[in-house]
Amino acid sequence: MVDLSVTLLGVTLLFAIFLGLRSLSSLRVCALCAATATSWIVLVVLFYLGTPVDPTLVGILMGGSVVGIMYLLEQKLSADYIIFKLSFFLTSVTIVYFVLEKSVAYQALIILAVIWILSFVVYVNRSTGKFKSIGKRIIECCKNW
Repeated sequence: MVDLSVTLLGVTLLFAIFLGLRSLSSLRVCALCAATATSWIVLVVLFYLGTPVDPTLVGILMGGSVVGIMYLLEQKLSADYIIFKLSFFLTSVTIVYFVLEKSVAYQALIILAVIWILSFVVYVNRSTGKFKSIGKRIIECCKNW
């Protein structure tokens, strides 16, 4: 079984490899992010091929990538798009769940659709009335705590 110890060693080795690649080439990627993503991708492939893999461990690594991508998007996109943070996060969590469970929960897709629609409504109306206040609170939720 691929367990925590093997995974920790694997992530560490991959981190060193990506760090080295950054030094030797023009590769501009976060070594930790690349090592984490590569690890869970390999573990998911092994999981689907029938190798015993701890799904909790894969989920933790995938969750780390979800949060990392959220931070990257937050840095690269206009602050107005932060309104979609909850939608993106919940969609990502749902995708991770679907990958690990090998099934789709259709009621979750309906909930996600409603959340995306509500986010879009707030985004489109973010500069008017009550939506201005809601949009501002969403954008600043992680800044002032």
